[in-house]
Amino acid sequence: MLVNFKHTDSYHRGHPNPQCFREDYQLLNGQWKFYFDEEDVGINLKYYEKFPSDYSLINVPYAYQTKSSGITKAYKQCDVIWYEKEIEINDLNKIKLLKFLGVDYLTDIYINSVYCFRHEGGYDSFELELNKYLHLGKNKITLRVEDKYHVDQLRGKQRWRENNFTCFYKETSGIYKDVYLENLNEIYIKYFSFKGFYNEKKLNIHYELSSKDNLILEVYIKELKETHNFIIKDISGDLVIHFDEIIGYSDENPYLYNVILSLKKDNSVLDKIYTYFGFITFEAKNKRIFVNNKDTYLKFVLDQGYYPDGGLTPTEEEIINDLTLIKKCGLNGLRKHEKVESPLYHYYLDIIGLYVWLEVPSAHEYSYELKKKYIKQVNGIIKDNYSHPTIMSYVLFNESWGINEIKESAEIQEFVNDMYLYYKKNSIDRFVISNDGWEHEKSDLLTFHNYAGTYEELVNIYKPGFEKVFKGANADTITNYKTFYVGGYHYENEPVIFSEFAGIAFSKDLNNENWGYGESVKNEEEFLNKYKNQLRFIKDYDFIRGFCITQFTDTYQEVNGLFAFDRSPKVDIEKLRMMHEEFK
Repeated sequence: MLVNFKHTDSYHRGHPNPQCFREDYQLLNGQWKFYFDEEDVGINLKYYEKFPSDYSLINVPYAYQTKSSGITKAYKQCDVIWYEKEIEINDLNKIKLLKFLGVDYLTDIYINSVYCFRHEGGYDSFELELNKYLHLGKNKITLRVEDKYHVDQLRGKQRWRENNFTCFYKETSGIYKDVYLENLNEIYIKYFSFKGFYNEKKLNIHYELSSKDNLILEVYIKELKETHNFIIKDISGDLVIHFDEIIGYSDENPYLYNVILSLKKDNSVLDKIYTYFGFITFEAKNKRIFVNNKDTYLKFVLDQGYYPDGGLTPTEEEIINDLTLIKKCGLNGLRKHEKVESPLYHYYLDIIGLYVWLEVPSAHEYSYELKKKYIKQVNGIIKDNYSHPTIMSYVLFNESWGINEIKESAEIQEFVNDMYLYYKKNSIDRFVISNDGWEHEKSDLLTFHNYAGTYEELVNIYKPGFEKVFKGANADTITNYKTFYVGGYHYENEPVIFSEFAGIAFSKDLNNENWGYGESVKNEEEFLNKYKNQLRFIKDYDFIRGFCITQFTDTYQEVNGLFAFDRSPKVDIEKLRMMHEEFK
């Protein structure tokens, strides 16, 4: 299967975010000074004024725990680390906007030794205007980053012990996504989002500006040869454009519209952004999922997004290779598991045509602190990625991680339900999954996980189980362990998705640390027979309208991928494609 893709006009190699391209920018990746503050004395010793002379050099945007970072000295997890980079400023006529796409976890920023900014959270971006801290000539950016083993912060798959265990891997600390500087006029577009609706033939635009004035927001859509001008009087607002004829976006036809978004005053262009959007509508009807009114079967793979050298940070070539392999396997989407990807990754999802579930990386213990910080950080994650047409679902929690006592705790049940209602209100047509795998409350999709190895085992669990569920009762999804629902919630005709299963490992890959689910297989023939047997269960139960196989690649000790960690195939891709294409 040949996988082709066409770049948008907003793509420029080396720019971190093709969905928001401005011409005047400076990429700040590369070598930064780096220091382990093992005793947490950097503030008292004023590292922000005089960086330690025995610093190392780190290759941003790679976490120090990775080979690609260039940090070769072996360290145990260090709670506090420092960064510094010198930049040259030749004029101060423009706003200097510094953008960090991802720093884990608590970041304090000093510009020329002056404290100016704090951001908490490892999975959403942040930015700050620098001008009042700058001078002409050399200027320094200094970061103090704190990343502890706290289990009540959004961690995802990052371990909270010294060594890897079960399905948790080495932590990611510090800068692990791109850093860049934009040069802007005083009045500029601080944020925008596009959402194209296929059924209504309309485009919703949200904008936020740095300040308000008598302005014109111009939206030029290249493929339609249309220019729409809006008089802007408020600092933020929402706009709608209606169309007569449109081309829809789907995995089979990833059609994108190129846009130039211009902010104008008195015929002068204050800000110009190159971007894109697609027209797509997701709906659940008659227990099925429809994309642009087409009944669509979800054929997904669970993808953890780790790389042998870069950890959570892929190169552009690695992104292209991963998504091309997934498409060649006859799959139409992925569940991005416990990780939030970069804008460039989501861009390639958009142009290659793969749907994705955007999953909130889990905490691993419930607390007041988690409850307090959850909305702010998740809002940032969703805001960063809102305009991508391929995002089908938001997964708020996974397998009750971080909400472990949900079955017994009325407080946790209320929290989860409040989060579902909050994000459903703001998600428009995207699906919101309350707790993927089991112990659902209200949820747009009923998802379940099970690693039983045979057709017979799966039938024995789910034939009586779904009979109960479809009658409004509850049932086990993991026998004597986990139920479909908690808190008196019940089935309300949602589409049913088998969103984790298989996890098959080869015997040769197993040892005291490496593992897979269930009985291992000796060769490709055994793998395909076992997998085909599990797919037969899914196919026999036609109310199941999608699946997500565990997993795309081996990930450290978890050796149950379709591909090895280095992305070499374990089984014939063409045979996988033929098996998957039986599902429609």
